[in-house]
Amino acid sequence: MRLWLGYSLLAMFAWGSYVIAAKVTTSPKFFGLSPKISSMLMFAGIGLTFIFYWLMSGKQGKGLTAGGTVAGIITGVLWSLGMLFSFLSIETGADVSRLVPIYNCNTLVAVLLGIFVLREVVEAPQMFRILLGSVLIVAGGILVSR
Repeated sequence: MRLWLGYSLLAMFAWGSYVIAAKVTTSPKFFGLSPKISSMLMFAGIGLTFIFYWLMSGKQGKGLTAGGTVAGIITGVLWSLGMLFSFLSIETGADVSRLVPIYNCNTLVAVLLGIFVLREVVEAPQMFRILLGSVLIVAGGILVSR
C-alpha cells in the first residue's frame, strides 16, 4: 500500500470519529458544553497531539519562513472557523448524520481550488472521475439536508 493512502485512511477514520466526540461534548442532549468551552478543550487536545508528534518525530524539514508561517496560520484559522461553525451547528440541534455530509461538500471546494489555484491539472479521464465524484458528494449533502 502506498504510504499516503494509509495516512489518508487513518485521517478518514479520525475525522469520521471526532464529530461524535464533538456532538457528545457540545450537544444539549449530552454534556451540553458551550462552543466556547468545547473549542478550548479541542484546542488543548490538538496541542497535546502536535506536541507529542513534534517530540516523537525525528523529521525536521525546512525551517520557518515568513511565507510558510503566514500560510500555516491561515491553515489553522480556516480549519478552526470550520470547527467553530460545526460546534455552533451541533449546539443548535444539528444531527451528525446530516451535518457531516453537508460540511463534507468541502470536497468540491478543495477540488476546484486544487485545480485552479494550485494548478493540479490531471489528464482528462481522471479529471472526469474527480469532478463526477465531487458532484456526487455535493448531491449527497443536498439529499441529507432536506
